[in-house]
Amino acid sequence: MSRWSLAARSMRAAGHGTFYVVMTVCFIAFVTMGVTSWLDEHRPVYWGTFHTTTVTCDPGPRGGCTTHGTWTSDDGRLVRSDVMLDGSASDGGTTRASYKPGGAMGDDENNVVHTAAWTNAGLWLPWAAAALAAVGVGWYRRKWRREAAGRSRRCRTSHGPSR
Repeated sequence: MSRWSLAARSMRAAGHGTFYVVMTVCFIAFVTMGVTSWLDEHRPVYWGTFHTTTVTCDPGPRGGCTTHGTWTSDDGRLVRSDVMLDGSASDGGTTRASYKPGGAMGDDENNVVHTAAWTNAGLWLPWAAAALAAVGVGWYRRKWRREAAGRSRRCRTSHGPSR
């Protein structure tokens, strides 16, 4: 085996190992978020109205915007100032939003309120991301094994029959 093919094999193994470690950490993080959200499901959800005060947009290629404002519960008893909106505000800058205080990933700790579309995302989104990570690992593992088998076949046939 030449030095270059040994170096290529070592680099490939290092890349694959790094991929497996990163994806395993992501999988564990998503499962942890899913379990935490499930355990916090019993906490009360308060509905109210979010009024936009500032919108800050990222000038980079992603171009995402962050919306901050004031949220007031429907009964007027709870008011949260300078909270971030998880989702998009309507054109008028006012939108219906929920607030779920307490728990490990509580909205009070994260200073956030959620639009109706994102209110229950914590229950399904981490599990979907964990499944996607697991499928990605399985797909790449299969792909890389096939590629390795192909390289092995090419090496045997290019040097004649093995003894």
